[in-house]
Amino acid sequence: MNTLRLFPKMVIAVGIAFALAGLIAVGAGVYIRTFVGRELAAQQITTPEDASMPNVPVTGMASALSMADIIQHHAADSSNGLSYAQMGRFAVESGDPAGTNKADEALKDANGKPVANQARNTQLTAASLVTSLSLSAMAIGASYGAIALGVGFTLLGIVIAGLGYALLGLITPEVARRFGVHPVAV
Repeated sequence: MNTLRLFPKMVIAVGIAFALAGLIAVGAGVYIRTFVGRELAAQQITTPEDASMPNVPVTGMASALSMADIIQHHAADSSNGLSYAQMGRFAVESGDPAGTNKADEALKDANGKPVANQARNTQLTAASLVTSLSLSAMAIGASYGAIALGVGFTLLGIVIAGLGYALLGLITPEVARRFGVHPVAV
């Protein structure tokens, strides 16, 4: 009879393990969401007037993506739509954001050295900011996924443990009496 009771007890243990793993995943998701939101808030970023969400503090997924979008839009305006990789390292006399990679064709400063292409530097800074804000939004989304998955695992664990307990009731007279049923193995 003890061997017969081992399987339901193992099912209960698996259910408890699933429920605990689910609670840990929920806790991790809440922690990640709180951490990323706090780090975004610490930067004290507010979206500009022309953003899709104007004058909003950047503390969540939507506001981070709105800020990333407007940064990319402004950077594209300053570079005539060219990406960082499409622009040369040096500025040219015409002021074209495409610039040049050839030092002899570059605009020279007072010391005769080539001048850096500021449009390219702006695009590099914009790319870094957009990537950072996008990763923050992605981390927040992943935290919501972890919370949902954790809730699912917790519920699954409760159901599995309940089934194990029901199986135990089918074979154990003491447990069966608690529910007013007759055990299969008497």
